Amino acid sequence: MDKEYFGGLDLLRPNVIEPTKMPRTAVIPVVRDRKTGYLNAAPYSGGVTSMSPLQIMFGPKSAHTIEAFRQADEFCAAIPERDEIDHMWVMALEVPHGIDEIQVAGWHTLESQRINTPGIEECPLNLECKKIFFGQLPPPWRAIVVGEVVGVSIDSDMLVKSRSEIVKLFPMHEAGSHPETGLYGPSVLSGELVPPSEPQIQQPRTEDKCKHKKTYVDAPELYKPENANILMNAVWPRPSYILMTSDADGQAKGLPICGGSLQSTEPAVQVPVPKETDCYRNIKRTGEFVISIPDRRLVRNFELFEKTAPGGFEEAGFSLLRPNMVEIPGLDECPVTMDCKAVMFEDVPGTDYAILVGRKIGVVLDKDIVTKLDPDRYPLRTCLTYMNKVYSSYIYAVMDTGMVRKWGFHDENNISVRPLPSWGSRYTGGWWGPGSALDYWLIELCDERLITKREYYKITYAVGLWNDGAGIPHLAEFIDERTRNELRERLTRLFRMMAWAHRDYTKWDEVHEYLTIFPEEPRDHHSGPVYHEKWYGRTI
Repeated sequence: MDKEYFGGLDLLRPNVIEPTKMPRTAVIPVVRDRKTGYLNAAPYSGGVTSMSPLQIMFGPKSAHTIEAFRQADEFCAAIPERDEIDHMWVMALEVPHGIDEIQVAGWHTLESQRINTPGIEECPLNLECKKIFFGQLPPPWRAIVVGEVVGVSIDSDMLVKSRSEIVKLFPMHEAGSHPETGLYGPSVLSGELVPPSEPQIQQPRTEDKCKHKKTYVDAPELYKPENANILMNAVWPRPSYILMTSDADGQAKGLPICGGSLQSTEPAVQVPVPKETDCYRNIKRTGEFVISIPDRRLVRNFELFEKTAPGGFEEAGFSLLRPNMVEIPGLDECPVTMDCKAVMFEDVPGTDYAILVGRKIGVVLDKDIVTKLDPDRYPLRTCLTYMNKVYSSYIYAVMDTGMVRKWGFHDENNISVRPLPSWGSRYTGGWWGPGSALDYWLIELCDERLITKREYYKITYAVGLWNDGAGIPHLAEFIDERTRNELRERLTRLFRMMAWAHRDYTKWDEVHEYLTIFPEEPRDHHSGPVYHEKWYGRTI
């Protein structure tokens, strides 16, 4: 296959960088702030770093969340199901620190068995975890958190379904963009497992009264044969790819990996690397590596290379690619290859692997991919449809009955998105903006006449008083326990109403009615939303 090589500013082009990510599991870690006792919960991309014992990783971004995980010894990772996508999006709203996102989403906490941090009752899978690693990347990049699963709580009705049925419903994966809307959204796997799953009795999903009946097993019991059905559903489908390095003599070494996460937001590459391997030693020496992503045509090659690595490329049916931005070759048969620099490579205490986090500095793609994703040649809808087809060709390691590994594939036709015209704010580029994203969101609501300027000031005044008057320091002395509790209840209810009003615009009437009980800001305030000069002289 003809290749095209890219580096530098070319990596900003969507048709170059988007094929280098693999859809990954959406996980909602719940952590308790050690100082205040507040719960913090929001969706992130998650990955599996170890199978036995089961260990997971994710990368929190906001300052308050990072600090909570820095101090915490434990957390609970809740995994939503496809029909819970609206709740997951609501939890991504950046609310003031200390406002419980679980309550904003209209969900309920689930008491944990082995830790003091709750999970989420409505989520079908909750993994109770002890933190075993915390790594802070340079700002504004994320932190990396690794946890070991010490207990699993799973919806009981999940255990009577075949694995191929479960992967179509759960877990949820962050995917590409929908061709009809252009909006990014989660999806699921297709349910196709290779080799095919053993025939099993299919049972319809039980009615709501059984929806949240849970089966719980703690870590010592999790790995026993009688609990294999629970363990296989607790192990998320793992993206599979090949890590490439070169030794001191310039000889290429490769390592097939099932796990970690390949994302688009830098630093995008997060890989668990076994310590006693040539690739581990080579990356420690050079700080450089290459990732080649195989597609479904190369499943058997991948399996052969697992037996012949680190150097049996020819025996596995692979050939080396001409190097690009580093002196390390990728694999010519793989449609996507990326050159990377390590920004963090640290051993995880008590394990046999290290966490490798890298940024992309070069990309090599099949020419066909570059051409069909070129927005100058094809309309957006055509490009997005093809991008999802590319994602559906990537391979995922899925544990099936008896803990037998099968290969699964992303469902290109099953991306769950909703139009969200005022969500997160276009001024910060989406849900995960800087600390002022909430204010930008409120400004945009004003601009679209969904709230009035007077209501804007009522909300910002209440937010300023929250957290003991952190936003209005000279009023902090007047914040007592009663006022604090009233503010928390009032803001939680308000943000829940506003978030869900994006799903049903008639509910904005309820928001306006509720805001009538909010006090006016008790002083003449002229600093307002300075981003919109047109507001002055205009009645909103």
